[in-house]
Amino acid sequence: MAAASYHKGTWRADVGAEELASGKYQGIVLLIREGKPQHDQIEHRTIDLLDTPEEAVEEASVLAQHLLGTLH
Repeated sequence: MAAASYHKGTWRADVGAEELASGKYQGIVLLIREGKPQHDQIEHRTIDLLDTPEEAVEEASVLAQHLLGTLH
């Protein structure tokens, strides 16, 4: 389940965090074009590894908003 979702037109960006084996967290953005097949989803990950899932979700939210801003 996504921690947050952002929308632009037919695009949706779901954000979340994944705990890595190191104990750090990485933010994840799943870009989904609504009405398209599931295999058309695109996963993006934040570069930084963070100490808490909240920090990772916050960074993923920034990435999601940036990605949606680049779409036409």
